[in-house]
Amino acid sequence: MKKGIVWFRNNLRISDNECLVRALDECDEVLCVYILESRIWNTSSEPVRMGSIRAKFIFESLKELEREINGLGGTIEFLQGGAVDEIPRLMESFGAELCYAQKEDAWEETEQERVLANQINLILTGGKGIWEEADLPFALEGLPAVFSSFRRKVEKNMQIRSLFRSPDRIACSWKAKTELPTLGSLGFEESPKDERAVLDFLGGAKEAKKWMHQWIWERDCLKDYKETRNGLVGADYSSKLSPWLSTGCISAVEVYWEIKKYEEERVANDSTYWLFFELLWREFFRFVARRYGAQIFKRNGMKETDEKKSLGDPKTFQRWKEGRTPNAFVNANMIELATTGWMSNRGRQNVASYLVHDLGQDWLAGAKHFEEHLIDYDPCSNYGNWMYLGGVGNDPRPNRAFNLEKQAEYYDPDHSFRKLWLG
Repeated sequence: MKKGIVWFRNNLRISDNECLVRALDECDEVLCVYILESRIWNTSSEPVRMGSIRAKFIFESLKELEREINGLGGTIEFLQGGAVDEIPRLMESFGAELCYAQKEDAWEETEQERVLANQINLILTGGKGIWEEADLPFALEGLPAVFSSFRRKVEKNMQIRSLFRSPDRIACSWKAKTELPTLGSLGFEESPKDERAVLDFLGGAKEAKKWMHQWIWERDCLKDYKETRNGLVGADYSSKLSPWLSTGCISAVEVYWEIKKYEEERVANDSTYWLFFELLWREFFRFVARRYGAQIFKRNGMKETDEKKSLGDPKTFQRWKEGRTPNAFVNANMIELATTGWMSNRGRQNVASYLVHDLGQDWLAGAKHFEEHLIDYDPCSNYGNWMYLGGVGNDPRPNRAFNLEKQAEYYDPDHSFRKLWLG
């Protein structure tokens, strides 16, 4: 009997899951596991790395994943601590020869992979995005410094893989010895729903596909996406798929093929391309994270310089976090984030620009605040975008500052967004 472990990370789904498919193809028995990493799930750390809203969304996703695995005859363990310690112990107890996992992109996760690979037989698969390094038309060291160059190169002779099949059975004789703890036991507070939220985000693969179908097919929003994408109020202005993409409840490849299906059956236009364009940005920041490693989490970002960046003023930063700045447009966005875990793309760019360029504060502190609160937090996109606005990333312009007054006038001309969140 050949036994394997499937270590679920940011791929909380059964469908289009390469590492699960490969494990089932190569092993007689497969035991699933999810690690609640203490470095992330520790609510007493400073700064806190994950707030209650994102934690709730992930827990909903894990509960559904557990139901799906159990429904296929499988078992999943929920372990607390660190994967580097817990995975080898579980493999020994189960008698597993192999551990299968989706390869991640950010520094802490890739370091885990490196350390674990020296202890166990670790098999890493793709699945985090549309492409892997081997699919790129250049070596990672030759990654273009700006997005436009990256886009032109990857779109030329572009090929997207087919979806992996969904398993119909997971053979496992192991009886679970753990269960998913409660959020309260981990120190997370109840996060009540706010009626002003753009959407009632519920975790899990079923909810991801349900919403994708509603937004693309039932509400028919994709055909106008390019025109509506800078909206601020309501569910329809953007796809809102990012929370499910960040946790891997749905894959980027699944979204890509849904776009293609829509284009074939309804319409192909600038808007349908633009949703793919947003996926390309996600891919770009994934490879930026792989290329620059720990640098993207440091104050100087990608820039090789000894320049000392200002840490700013703690009181000014606190007022920004709480939505108590002199700028009402910024305040409305920050209150929406704190209350719901969501902020529009337009809002994110404006509050980041305001923090860095108007208030003279530390971009890295802003990025860490977003890490705690965003329901769709992804390390590559979050820190990549913040570096961009902070002038230490992929932006070819040295000082991308927004005129907040003009932005508010253009995107919230009737003050409906500000009235919604500021009363």
